[in-house]
Amino acid sequence: MRGKPTRGFYSEDELKKHKKGKDYVAKKLAEQETLNNHEQLQADRIPSHLCYYGKKEWKRIIPLLKELPIAELDRELIETYCMLHGSRRRLEKDIQKHGETIEIYNEDGELTGIKKNPSYDMLLSTVKELRMIANQLGMTMNSRLDLAVPEQEKEEDEILKLLKG
Repeated sequence: MRGKPTRGFYSEDELKKHKKGKDYVAKKLAEQETLNNHEQLQADRIPSHLCYYGKKEWKRIIPLLKELPIAELDRELIETYCMLHGSRRRLEKDIQKHGETIEIYNEDGELTGIKKNPSYDMLLSTVKELRMIANQLGMTMNSRLDLAVPEQEKEEDEILKLLKG
């Protein structure tokens, strides 16, 4: 996450210039205002149950998330993200140490087969979950762009998709 993420808020003047009219402006301002109705994220203390890498990730992302409309309601999601980040790091170390495959030997010490390291499947599912949570929290480029793209442009894109078939 390089640079300052956009908040996706419209100023009152920007909305007044919108061609959809006063009702649209009032609706958008009300939507933006509801984001402020929730308690701001209190992230001064790092959750003690996080592992070393989870705590390190917490310290990295919290200043960036505070620039987004993240509320105290999202704390559980952020903690889960950090916990999964720590798990991902541990699984990567396990795969580096033992490899992506595990050799299986019989009682005589002869190689009988090779199977996939279970840590590899766990890593893939952890990464998938991390991406999903990062998207929900506005930590991916596409999710930040969705916050920044005006509604009018989204509607035009949908119309173009329908026309293209």
